Amino acid sequence: MMVVKNDMHSAFDFRLVFQSSLSRSVCMQFCLLLLFLSLRICLAGDVPFRTVGPSGNDCATVQAAINAVPEDNDSEKLILIEPGSYFGHTVLNRPHVRLRGAGVGATLVFNLGQAIPGGDMKPIGWQGAAALLITADDARIENLTIENTYGKGMQAQACSVVAERVAFFQCRFLGWQDTLKIDSGPLFFEQCYISGHVDFIYGSATAYFSECEIYCRDSGYIVAPSTLKGRTGFVFQDCKITFPFGDVAAYLGRPWRESPSATFVGCEMSVGVRPEGWHEWNVTPSQVRFAEYGCKGSGSEFAKRVGWAKATAEAAPNEFSRAKVLGEWKP
Repeated sequence: MMVVKNDMHSAFDFRLVFQSSLSRSVCMQFCLLLLFLSLRICLAGDVPFRTVGPSGNDCATVQAAINAVPEDNDSEKLILIEPGSYFGHTVLNRPHVRLRGAGVGATLVFNLGQAIPGGDMKPIGWQGAAALLITADDARIENLTIENTYGKGMQAQACSVVAERVAFFQCRFLGWQDTLKIDSGPLFFEQCYISGHVDFIYGSATAYFSECEIYCRDSGYIVAPSTLKGRTGFVFQDCKITFPFGDVAAYLGRPWRESPSATFVGCEMSVGVRPEGWHEWNVTPSQVRFAEYGCKGSGSEFAKRVGWAKATAEAAPNEFSRAKVLGEWKP
């Protein structure tokens, strides 16, 4: 009779060797992953140049952090903004700066309207009223709430932009009249929230809005473009137009100056959008370039739209694509 020896000791040793090798392999992979992530963070410029927040941080105000950036800066500088409300008029006048908030809890807030007199007893204008005024190129703004709390009755900008290649990601712009003043461009907005009630997205910029929510706080007009001839103007791609509960109705926009252009592509429009869609104002209809392509929702029905603006279920021409609007710039 053959006896099979059960060598438990040998089997146990084999498992120990295998588990030890496996542990070393996993450990090595984990270390390589950490190294990769660390290098990626450094290469992406995610090490803050300045941190703004309460005591113990580099700066108490966002303006102080911006002022620390060289005027001729040519490389990205990250300014990290901790949660809190930072009151005052902030000017971003240094190029290649990234402002990153710790979510919507990081807020730049101001409370003056543009007709309020300044120190020289002259109106502060749309530049002085803005909680954030951007005058330098190649800025990137992330996860910030930018608000003007003046309320109704006067133009009061939350954010004014007179610069090129400025991109906003997951930001909130809160105001009433003239919330967002944008000139120059190209500009880019992705997954942002913009609220107001009269001309609350306006200016001459070429700007592309992707997957943003446009919230109409009361009756009025969403856009008031003053696009220059030959430029694209405002393009809203896959955005949502929303309203509070109650009897609120708003026009998509009205033409302010020059050769105004605004285009809504594949947007979801709530019932609060007026059936006419658009309203006449300072520019004769023959010079206006307003259009809707393939929009949806109860507010997108175009049977009663004004005859001088285009509204169709067809796909938008390529000229309104992100690549065409932004050109070589890839934010």
